[in-house]
Amino acid sequence: MEDKFKKFIATGGKSREEIRSDIEKLLRKEVDDVVKSAQEEIRRKIAEVIKDAKKASESVPHPEKTPPREQKEIIYYNSPDRGITADEIAFAPETPDYETDADRAINDKITEMRGLNEIFYNGYMLNQCAEISIVKQGEFMAEVTDDFGRQAFCGISRPVYGALSNPQLRTYFTWRTDVRRGVYHEIDRAYITLYCYELMNKIGVISAADALGRLLAVWEGCRGFAGWLDDIMPRWLKDFYAYNDLSGQYPDICSCFPIKTEGFSESVSELYVKDYSGKLGYLMENSSYKLGESVFFNDSVKPLADGAAGAVLAALDAYFLDRDISLFKLICGRMKRDYTWAPFAGAYVNLDRMDGFRQVRINSVERYCVKRGEAALELFEPSPYRGFIGYVLKSIEAVLRRRTGFQHKITPNIKMVINDFRNRGKLVDAVSASEFEQTIIDAVNIWCDKNNIYPAKKKKKSFVDNEPHIPVKVNIDVERLSAIRAESEEIAKKLIVEEDILGDKAYSEIAVKISGDDFSEKAEKDSAAFNGVSEGGWTGLARALSPRHISVLSELLRGGAERFCRENNILPETVYEEINTLALDNIGDIVIENGDIVSDYEDEIRRITDSEEV
Repeated sequence: MEDKFKKFIATGGKSREEIRSDIEKLLRKEVDDVVKSAQEEIRRKIAEVIKDAKKASESVPHPEKTPPREQKEIIYYNSPDRGITADEIAFAPETPDYETDADRAINDKITEMRGLNEIFYNGYMLNQCAEISIVKQGEFMAEVTDDFGRQAFCGISRPVYGALSNPQLRTYFTWRTDVRRGVYHEIDRAYITLYCYELMNKIGVISAADALGRLLAVWEGCRGFAGWLDDIMPRWLKDFYAYNDLSGQYPDICSCFPIKTEGFSESVSELYVKDYSGKLGYLMENSSYKLGESVFFNDSVKPLADGAAGAVLAALDAYFLDRDISLFKLICGRMKRDYTWAPFAGAYVNLDRMDGFRQVRINSVERYCVKRGEAALELFEPSPYRGFIGYVLKSIEAVLRRRTGFQHKITPNIKMVINDFRNRGKLVDAVSASEFEQTIIDAVNIWCDKNNIYPAKKKKKSFVDNEPHIPVKVNIDVERLSAIRAESEEIAKKLIVEEDILGDKAYSEIAVKISGDDFSEKAEKDSAAFNGVSEGGWTGLARALSPRHISVLSELLRGGAERFCRENNILPETVYEEINTLALDNIGDIVIENGDIVSDYEDEIRRITDSEEV
């Protein structure tokens, strides 16, 4: 007996020949007979095993057993010789509505439909295949119409025909009849979901385009009471579009949606197709360098920078293309595979009924493609290189400053890009080449040449013929300069408490240099050349500068200002600000920028410091 029971468990109650025979019957669509014969055979063998077990245990004494509880008999409205199927125990048994001939006819058709379940054998047990069953049963009931008198509740999240009772199915067929007429009544979620399953399996439609149109109509018609459709319908429609060739009827699937789907900005969409004009705003938003805060940038400069940026992006696109690098990935981001995606997630859809998967770009933010031989979905991941964009903008500004004659110059630092591309050898090699920096400069210069952007030339002053020019003589009181020198020397002595940085001898020498003949002659020449000198100017600046200021300016010209300030306990930023304040008061501009003398004013500063050690 023990050997028989082990054999029964190991073989599942059947021999290999019997299993092979049953599978052949399944392929011939003899499901009902196979299931019935299998049940009877299993019951017979179980009975034999139990009978043998009873015979072997008759001599063994048994304790007194508790009598079983009495159970009420449950009556199922099914054929007594057919038994209970898995679908029929998914809902509570109830009496069918057999009031009229029409009711009996539709209930008989539902009963016949329940026998169309698809069952497959996986080597261990028989399982139901919902995707195939819903197609068989749906096509069988595709043309059914009904006018059921009541609405049965249904709370199934992923409904199939076999899991719905007769009243629930009749409620669904009644609602579907009205929907096909364009009337959308409020109803439970399960019924709307089941109808979407039908349409995605192309049941009851003439083509895939017809199915997509009806899906869009259901979405629009039910949105008032089924807002949950906004969460699942966009992805279902896009999957359906990818698995069926609908480009002729629907060139842009997203334009058909009743709601706007999220994507990236219009500028990124244009950059994806290499449209580089008018992208300055996008570059400024994604840049580490704040061009909008520059003293050079204003409303009149903005069109120039915008046009130059377009020319630079086009040139960089060609530059990186030769090195097998995508400019779009550098300034925008990249497409990344969505590993959580599965076709028609949350729905029962038979992919064999689709036209076939095709690679298609839904929009700029998502596309369907093939990865490693499998259908895949790629979504856009924004990840611009902000340091790279900042370097591009600063390089554009540097060239435009020179081309427009702006007095202050800037120089971009390539380290902005190197740090941004760290640990990316291919990108570092590309931007480290000398051609990279020159590519940006050449692109801006070529664009400026085409648009006639050059520094404005200084115009000579015109004189009226009938009014001869009379030069104004300016007399500089040298004695007054000496008095001012003496006063400044006394003030400096009072201000210096702890240590004398320059010494009295140096003060005297500087004062003499300022009040000397050379400077006076220079002032007279300037007055003759520029038709008079008012209070202030370089003469006024020379008078206003203290010996400490002159020492710092001298060290700036030599390149040792930081060391000098450190040795003499001077804050560089503070003394630079003092000098620039005096310069603004006298010459109307600053003379120190970014820790260096402005190149345009080096000659004048040298005259003040007289190029000697102080």
